[in-house]
Formats: sequence, C-alpha cells, structure tokens
Amino acid sequence: MHETAIASIDGGLRYRGYSIEELVEHSNFPEVAFLVVRGDLPSNEQLADLQAILTEAAVVESDLIAWIERIPLNAAAIDVLRTAVSLLALSECHDDDSSPGAAWDIVQRLLAQLPVLVAARYRLARGSAILESRNDLSYAGNLLWLLTGTEPSPTAERACDALLILTAEHEFAPSTCAARVVASTRADFHSAVIAGMCAIKGAWHGGPGRQIIDILEAVGQPEAARTIVRAVLEQYERIPGFWHRVYRTSDPRAELLAPFCRKVAEETGRDNIEAVAIAIEAAVWDEQQILPSLDWPAARLLHYLDLDADLFVPIFMISRIVSWAAHYIEQQQSPQPIRPRGSYSGIPNRTFENLTERG
Repeated sequence: MHETAIASIDGGLRYRGYSIEELVEHSNFPEVAFLVVRGDLPSNEQLADLQAILTEAAVVESDLIAWIERIPLNAAAIDVLRTAVSLLALSECHDDDSSPGAAWDIVQRLLAQLPVLVAARYRLARGSAILESRNDLSYAGNLLWLLTGTEPSPTAERACDALLILTAEHEFAPSTCAARVVASTRADFHSAVIAGMCAIKGAWHGGPGRQIIDILEAVGQPEAARTIVRAVLEQYERIPGFWHRVYRTSDPRAELLAPFCRKVAEETGRDNIEAVAIAIEAAVWDEQQILPSLDWPAARLLHYLDLDADLFVPIFMISRIVSWAAHYIEQQQSPQPIRPRGSYSGIPNRTFENLTERG
C-alpha cells in the first residue's frame, strides 16, 4: 500500500478531496488539471495564466508535423505520439527538469501541444488538412474542433469536457505506477510520461474502444442483445467495456458519463445505438451481475461525435498526463527509488553442469 494525497477511490472517487460528481457538474478540465497537479483549485489569476499558456503553446514545430506525415498509416496513434513526446523532450532539455516547478511547466505545454499532435495524426491519416487551434473555444471544444473541423455544439463540448475530467486521475493505475517508478529514480519528467504512455497502450489499460463499437454494431437491435450476449459469453469471459478491477459494484465514472452520452446520442440521431447499449447492459447484468466500466460510455460518446473509437487511447492519454505529472511531483518527496522485491518460484539449488555433461 502506497500513500498518496492526489486521489482516493474508497467511498467514491475524489481528486484532492473533491468528489468527481462536483467537479463534473461545476468545473472544467483546465481547472481540474490545475487541481490534480497543484493540489488546489486555481484562483482567477492562476486560471488565467494557465489559459494563456494553453493558448500560446498550442503550436507544434513544422519539422515535427513533417515527421508525422512520413509515418506509415498503419502505425498505432499512441506509438506516433510517444515518439513525438520524445522529440519534444529533445527540444526542451534544461538542467533541472525533474523539479516540481519544471514538471508543471512541461505539463502545461504538453496539454497545449498534445491535442494538436493527436488531431494532426488523425486528420492526416484521413487525407484532411491540419487545423489551427481556436482561442475562442474551451479546451474540450478546441480538441473537438481540431479533430473534426466542425465547431462542436454545447452538448458535445460539455460531454467531451466531462470525459477529460473523468479520465484525468485514477489513483495507482498501471500507467501511473509506471510513471512513478521512473520518477522514483530521479529521471526527468518526459521519461516518466513516456513510461506512462507505454503502459497505457496495453489493451488491459487503455480500453477496448474498437471492440465496444464492434459489439454494438453486431447486436444492431435491442431485441437481439440477450441472444448475442449469451453467445459471446459462451466463448469469452466478459463483454468488452464491462467490469473494472477496482470497483466491486459500479464504476462511478461510467455512471456520470452515461447521461452525457445519451444527450449526444439524442442530438446526433444515434438513439437506436443507445437503446442497443441499454439492452446489452441489462443482458450482461442478468447473466453476470456486472456493470459497465468507463470504457463503455466513452467509446460510444466518441462514436456519436463521429470520431474513430481508436481515438479513445490518445484522448485518454491527453487527460491522464495530468495524473502522471501529479504523481511525478509527489514521488519526488520520497527519499528512495521504488524497488519491489520478487518471490522466487523457480527450481531451487541447482548444481552447475559442464558442457560435456549436458549432452
């Protein structure tokens, strides 16, 4: 058990003591990013400073964009972004980038640049022109603009903001643990971020976005849900998007995102898919008494916004970098590296045999 003052899961998910219910209802992603990393909600002046940096730093060097253009289209977006962060790190080398102040400076710039990089890769792969950030939109609204080229509706913007807030922090998730281990060695912040990105790429962490859309499309109609769910469960242990290792009952993040998902579905004419999703939820509950994880509404939300489900991991990574920064800074207070012990389970006490004796 490792202590942290950043987030708690027992008794409901809280960031720095604030319930996610309150944060989703009253706050926005830049405020939450400041809270998670700095420890308190920002003042008007602090929020204005953050907004100014997010605006000024939302530019990526043309050489980096040119590099992205040369990457084969079959390369995973998270791999492209991981390498892009490494290239950004080379251009931002300074003497003490392991300090808390330097980590905060870097994460602000990355929060500004990562949406540009994610959108550039996404649009180039589809033969679309890269767009410039818009200062008149919120952080979530600008992210949707960069990806789609369409100014989002208030409903879509608010839903995206909620998704970013709900994925910003989740205690000792695998990617956060990876980032903390790197931080404990006194490596620089970019190295910890890259470690987190490597972990978040895994299917057991980044989420089964594509599989969720596939099963929704395979079911097609609400009345087919029960039959198909039973058929899938006969072959596999679980339906994609259900069950979370941490929560014994429901995932509070899924509960909070679901209403936003329904509103976007109604606005975009995807009511039938929502009806299918509700039918699948009922069928899974009847069969296994398992409730959805955050992945279930998140993948649908991106689909309703006409975004590819494969974008879930890159967008997840944009918000989760806030967690990595907070845990990186907190880990600097520890006097020693994280070095877990192993329990050997191999063959004990073997005697060395010369090559001639081994046959």
